[in-house]
Formats: sequence, structure tokens, C-alpha cells
Amino acid sequence: MRPDDQVAKAIQDKLQFAAGARLRERMLAEVLQAHDESSNTNPALTAPVTRRVAMRSPMTKLAAAAVLVAAVILTISLWDRSIPTAYAIEQTVEALQNARFLHLVRRDEAGQINDERWIEIGADGWQVRYRQENPAPRNFSVIEDGESTAVYRHERQAVILYDRDDQQYQWVGELGKALENLRQEGSILEENATYKGRPAHKVWWPFLSAECYVDPATKLPIAIGTTEMSYEIPPAGTFDIVIPEGYVVLDKRPGAPEQSVPDWLLAEEQAEKQADDAFEQATHALAEGNHAQATELFELVTQKQAARNWAWFWLGSAYYAQGQYELAIEKFTKVLDMFGNDACYYCNYARGLAYARMGADEAAAEDLKLCLPVMVQTLRTPSAASMFEYADDPLVRYGQRRPTEQQVVAKMVNRLRLVTGQNFGYDPTATAEQNEAAIAAWEQWLAVGGQIAFRPEAELVTVPGASESDR
Repeated sequence: MRPDDQVAKAIQDKLQFAAGARLRERMLAEVLQAHDESSNTNPALTAPVTRRVAMRSPMTKLAAAAVLVAAVILTISLWDRSIPTAYAIEQTVEALQNARFLHLVRRDEAGQINDERWIEIGADGWQVRYRQENPAPRNFSVIEDGESTAVYRHERQAVILYDRDDQQYQWVGELGKALENLRQEGSILEENATYKGRPAHKVWWPFLSAECYVDPATKLPIAIGTTEMSYEIPPAGTFDIVIPEGYVVLDKRPGAPEQSVPDWLLAEEQAEKQADDAFEQATHALAEGNHAQATELFELVTQKQAARNWAWFWLGSAYYAQGQYELAIEKFTKVLDMFGNDACYYCNYARGLAYARMGADEAAAEDLKLCLPVMVQTLRTPSAASMFEYADDPLVRYGQRRPTEQQVVAKMVNRLRLVTGQNFGYDPTATAEQNEAAIAAWEQWLAVGGQIAFRPEAELVTVPGASESDR
């Protein structure tokens, strides 16, 4: 390989920077000059110590030529500010690993805050302290100070105290898993895009099944779906549990003095236990195909816990399985309303199928078109299908079954065949080259404007094996 080709390859492979011909020539000249001048030295790359939040991966040692190229890139960037700096997802992963605070805000269509959260993240990647505020109509607040959880029931003028181990609130619990997924399978959808007038890179994050926008300067996400993010140190007292004047304190922590529990709380706790028991029974009934029993139990859950979105969704799934498509659509719509402007592709897919079964082709296409890009992308990044898998099987959602990547892809191919009428020859038993051609055909079909065409008689592939039980 010629020297200039080696340089270009080093730039692309090591630094994730694609150099044009003119820039490559300038770099090559500088690298050769630097090499001649440093023939009697042994250059070393000193990596800064980085605090890892969720995982610890070894620092990659760059070859001496790549180090020289990095120096040249820096020099040239000082010469010519018009040259854009290449963006790589790894930069966002490392930036997030160093974040110690998250400030999350969601707004309604009028621009008013309806969900605000502050999170402190420890050096091990797990949540340390937490605060959540939801104004009316939810009128709900919770504060975790690291030891206790305080749930503020403003309509009752009461604060309920729990041990943090017994009651904890989270935004994303497995942050380390989410970051590694972003590192391994995230993809850049568009560099140098905009988000609400701000420069941003648009990135697909499979684990969250969401598009996120990354600030080019900090490399940190500024929005995931409709949730806006920042990383400033919170105001003093943000995580302090303070009892408002006139509020009653109900201490449920171990070792707390005995006190009478008001009737409203006793009734709520009893209803919550009944709902939890019914929910567990319902998920197993649905997974076992006992749809009538699942319907009855999920109806009970939604009556007692109206905010439990999975109960509403699986209730719709149980109705769908029994051919009661209007009721299924009603329940799926309830879930979509709960998510507001946030994407809920698995629910749009389920409702689209119900519409299609009823012959409401226009409504079905409107739902299903939203899902197609994610569904096709899943053929290469199976982790992006996690929510579809959860939706199909509650036991997958709660870790009691674990489908393989091959099973996930085969099931997504079947979904695509069902709603598009297309068949590009994918077969779990075929060679990798044959299936690569099939996936490329799906991508090409979508790129030229793939259309919805519901085909209940579509030929489906055989999903290999059974789901693996979680160890």
C-alpha cells in the first residue's frame, strides 16, 4: 500500500475522519516532515484519565503514524477553521460517562413543563439522588436523597417516606447497558442538522428506540425524543427532603415509630397490591395464550392503576387476539395518548394491524408508515426491536424469556412481510451473504418510498428455536 493510502486509512480507521484528496495531500506532507524530524524520538500518546460511569473498557493504543496524523489534523484545523471536525458516536458515549447530573424536561404542546427530573449519577453509573416534578393534573412530586424516598401527595397534603431500597424512581435504570448499546450499535442519521434552531447531530439510539440530537460542541445529547436534556449542577437543596408547612408525614421506613395510617392510603395500598397480583397473573395468561383470562385481569389492573401503560397495551393485545379489533384500537390509542408526542412504534404497529384487520386502510397506513424505518433498521441492529419483543411477550419484557438475535430478526422480517406484501428472500437457514442481500433489498425498497400493503396471507419465515429462559 502506498504511503498516502496508508495515511488515509489511518485517518479513517483510527480517527474516524474521512479526508478529501486536497486535505489528504496536506496531511501527508506534514506527516512525512514530522516523521523525518522525529526519527530519533519515540513519540507517545498520553491519554487523560477518564472517569468511567458505567463500564471500563481499555484505552486503544494508536499507531505512531496515527498519532502524527492526529497532530497534523490539529494543526490544519488551526489553519483552516472552515474544515468541520468529524463526529463519532464514541465521543457521545465518553461525554455521557463523565456526566454527573442530568436535567430532563418534557413540555406539552403549549410549551408548558409537564415533567421535570434531576438525576445525580455516581461514579459506578448508578443513580445516586433523584427529583421528579409533575404539575397538575398529575400534581406529583418525588425526592430521593440517597437514603430515603419522599413521595409528595399534594392533593392530600401528605408526604410518604420510604426506604430507598423499598421504593425507587428511575429514568433509565441500566445506563451502562444503554451506553454500550449506543457505542456498539448506534448510528449517525445526519451530521450538522438542527434541533429547534440549534446545531446538532442526529443519532439513532437503538436501546431507547429513539432519535436523539447531540450538541456538536459538548458531544452530549440535548434531546431524546421529546425529552430535552442538560447537565448543569442542580440548584442547592434540589435533593433535600423538605416537608411543606401543613403537610402530614407518613413514615413507612423500617424502624419508624408506629403511627395510624389514613383510610385513603390503606385503600390505595390494598388496591395497588390487588393490581400487582392481577397484573402478574395477566401477563402469564397472555403469554400462555389464555386471552379471555388476560382480558379480564388486565381490565381489573387498568381500573385500579390507570397510569400503567403496559396493562393498557396488553389489554389491547388480548382483545386483538380475540378478533375484537375496535376494543383493541381503543386500548392502543389510550397508550399512544399517554406517550403524547413521544414515539411508540410498537403501539403504532399494533394499532395499524388492528385498523388493517377492520379494513380501515388509510388509518392503518398512517400508523404503519411511522414504524417502517425502525423496523427495517432492526434487521441490522436487533437491539432496536426490544420494544417490539416486549410488546409481543410480557415474559420477555420482565426478563423471563430472552430471544436470540436470529429470532428477533426473523420475527421482524415476518412483521414487514405482513404489512408490506414484500418478500426479499430472507431465511434464517440461508447463508450470511444471502441474508445480507435480503436486508439490502429491504433498505433499498424503503429508500425508494416503500409502501404499506397489508397481506394477511403473506408467506412467513420459520422463527428458529424457542426463546431462551433467562438464567
